[in-house]
Amino acid sequence: MSALKIILYKNKKLSNGENPVRLRVYFGKERYISLGMSAKPTEWNEKQGRFSAKCSNYEAKNAILRNHLARAEQLLSEIIESGKPFSIHDFKSKFQGNDKKITVLGFLDQRVTELIHEKSIGNSNKYKQLRSILQQYKSGEYLFSDIDYTFLKGFESFLLARGSKKSNVHFYMRTFRALVNEAIRRELLDAEEYPFATQFNKNKYSFAHLKNDYDPKPLPMDELERLKVFPIHQYPHLQHSYDVFIFLLRARGLNFVDLCNLTVENLVAGRLNYIRQKTGKLYSIKITSEMYEIINKYQGELYLFPILDDAPTKASARYWHVRKALRLFNKDLKEISAIMGFKKKMTSYTARYSYTNVLVQNNVPVPLIQQALGHANIATTQHYIKKFANEEVDKVDAFI
Repeated sequence: MSALKIILYKNKKLSNGENPVRLRVYFGKERYISLGMSAKPTEWNEKQGRFSAKCSNYEAKNAILRNHLARAEQLLSEIIESGKPFSIHDFKSKFQGNDKKITVLGFLDQRVTELIHEKSIGNSNKYKQLRSILQQYKSGEYLFSDIDYTFLKGFESFLLARGSKKSNVHFYMRTFRALVNEAIRRELLDAEEYPFATQFNKNKYSFAHLKNDYDPKPLPMDELERLKVFPIHQYPHLQHSYDVFIFLLRARGLNFVDLCNLTVENLVAGRLNYIRQKTGKLYSIKITSEMYEIINKYQGELYLFPILDDAPTKASARYWHVRKALRLFNKDLKEISAIMGFKKKMTSYTARYSYTNVLVQNNVPVPLIQQALGHANIATTQHYIKKFANEEVDKVDAFI
């Protein structure tokens, strides 16, 4: 099969009843580039790859096609002589005269600006962090077509060598993958050059092994029971944080950021209905008497909890307002766990881990746990609860 050929693409019919004329590029796989021309099957010479004499102005149109093919052959020859891997994206950009290169770091800057405008401050900060660490790993200008297994494996080694935890490296790689996916959607990289492993190509780079140090820290069942009778009257300055933690726990391990944004409109017919910011998934939780007691203690005209009452309106400033509140909350939880003599310090995530652990210890079926936690697939839930199950098996081993 010839590497380059002009064809009538019969798999698609235009609104005028004609088929588009395209340049077929074969380099291990067929790809097609539109030439902005079309014809009916009766107006096309299949063997020659040209307009037939039945088409009006066929000679002028064929001259244009010959120029297109000559240009394509020249570009392909230059790529082969350069010794670089063939990239359909680069070939297409040069062929169409749109070969302005967007670097990886440049696209990161673009995404940060876009996300700030979209008021997605958390995600914009993730890309800022990725850009900063990539700049340290490899400065200068490099393109998405330069991102391959060797680049990513080297980036992983760089992060581990500087002391990053596996979970942090996993975070950077996950963010990088999201950036590459967006680059493909915007045709900055051809899908065939995707550098990350998939179920169809396991020889590309995978970061699945970087989650080995995942270590959720739930409160053991006995400590959770003791927490219910925490002597809060002796520590009134911890009252608000204690109540918030209990509410998070009873609301299926509600995320602190989501708690901050709860309003009176989220209370519907005895249920707490809200959309989780991280996933966009709708949750509907029955409000217990204990939850109502806490809500009634703090509910304002708008928010259920007063954390955002005096928050600035600018999205970036509002984000940091919540982050500051979270730091203070975790500081109080650390003090509570110290007072109680718990083995591990508490954080806002302890509520979610502890809620999950209670379900696991009470033999709740995994599909129900998946539904309660709002996981999109059961594999996520199984990974989430694996640590808790292992700890119970360890206790059984102690009897041997």
